Amino acid sequence: MNGILGFLKSFGKEKLSQAGESVAKKIVSWDPETATQAEIEEMIKELDKITVEAGKAQASYIKEKNEADAAQKNYDRYLAAAELLNKQTDEAQTSGNAAKAQELAPSLEKLLHDLETMRPEVEREAREAEEAKAYFDEVKELAELTAQKVKTARSQLEQAQRDMRRAEVEKQRAGARAEKSEHLAGLRKDASSLGVALEAMNKQAESARASAAASDMKAKLLSPEKAKEDENIQAALKQVSGEETPSGSFADRLAALRKK
Repeated sequence: MNGILGFLKSFGKEKLSQAGESVAKKIVSWDPETATQAEIEEMIKELDKITVEAGKAQASYIKEKNEADAAQKNYDRYLAAAELLNKQTDEAQTSGNAAKAQELAPSLEKLLHDLETMRPEVEREAREAEEAKAYFDEVKELAELTAQKVKTARSQLEQAQRDMRRAEVEKQRAGARAEKSEHLAGLRKDASSLGVALEAMNKQAESARASAAASDMKAKLLSPEKAKEDENIQAALKQVSGEETPSGSFADRLAALRKK
């Protein structure tokens, strides 16, 4: 729940500040890019916490290791001193120097007692150093994994942004192609309409010509057929009808007119 609230808090800087997992899902669907960035910010915050903890763990480990090393170094020093006194005691006994051997014996006894008392403490310091190192390694690994997640998330976000930009460009290109196709379809439609109009006009003209030809044919069929003109026939018809064609010279024709 804390992760969701943190997510919403980061996202709310730009969008809104509501609580609930369902709201987070809606936000992601509304603006996946901002939602992803908000999630990355949450991952970075978590990484900050882990790296701070890793720093503390490292400091604790260094402290515990230094204490363990110091305890071990002191133990080794006491052990070396005890071995030296033991050697001197053995040499004193071997050489028959009992007084020297008795003198060294209490010191050796005290060193041995101190070493026996120190050993558990040295072992405890060593265990604490090992535990501190194990915890530090664990937190360090977690920090490295979280950092890798942040890098991967950023890379995925950048890839998604590139994909979105490519998709938007492709969408615009598809829209342009569709618009061009629609324009071309409109031109074809206009051309088709023009062709239909011309065809209709041509049919109307043909019909008019056909009607005119039919009317002419009808008129010819209904009109009496004229005989082919014959000069002799025409002259004979005029003569019997008293329509003689004037003939002779101008003087004769004038004389004839005077007689009438």
